[in-house]
Amino acid sequence: LQVSRLILGEFDDSERLQDFERGILNGLCQVQMEEFVLICSSGAEDDTDNLFHCAGNASTIRLVDLGIEEIPQVPAWSKVKQLECKKCSFEDVPAQKLSLFKELRVLRITQNHVLKNFEQEFEGLSDLEVIDLSENRLTFSRCCSPQFLNCPNLKHLNLSFNSEIRLTGDFTNVKNLLYLDLQHTTLFGPGSYPVFLSLQRLIYLDISHTKTEVKSQCTFCGLNSL
Repeated sequence: LQVSRLILGEFDDSERLQDFERGILNGLCQVQMEEFVLICSSGAEDDTDNLFHCAGNASTIRLVDLGIEEIPQVPAWSKVKQLECKKCSFEDVPAQKLSLFKELRVLRITQNHVLKNFEQEFEGLSDLEVIDLSENRLTFSRCCSPQFLNCPNLKHLNLSFNSEIRLTGDFTNVKNLLYLDLQHTTLFGPGSYPVFLSLQRLIYLDISHTKTEVKSQCTFCGLNSL
């Protein structure tokens, strides 16, 4: 069977699919698809250990409103280029496992209200261009170079609508950023010293509603493309 898009679950989160039969995801191995969506299904979190074993041949995967607490095992041959995890139950950004998606270009982890930590590192994702971690409850420091090792093509980073982020001024590993959104997140660093010096290619910066008080004349030094 070949399909462009396969959706499994419920569209309306007011009524969750209750009879998620264990083992049903194994059937995905018989389906060739471009996009796979698993949405709002009670019991799905108990049967996702081999999710990417059969769905890993899809180029786009969306996991929406599931109770999964960690990323399932990722096969070495995965072809996933876009991955979205919306309203899941991660407590820490699962950067190590996500780094096994070697062809990943777009990653979105949003509206996860228990996601508070960003202690792991993304590494070796040479094709990664977009990361959206907005609308979570992230609190972390040393933003943003240490979190991204050997991700030279990252251009869009969205950390808006989180809790607290400390910017150290080290953007060496993400110096090719074009878009940086930090709005509605309490920031520490900007305004006191020039934290954006290495972001000379940046064309969009949003630090509105971040409690930033501009004290330094060189607050926006380095932003030559804005």
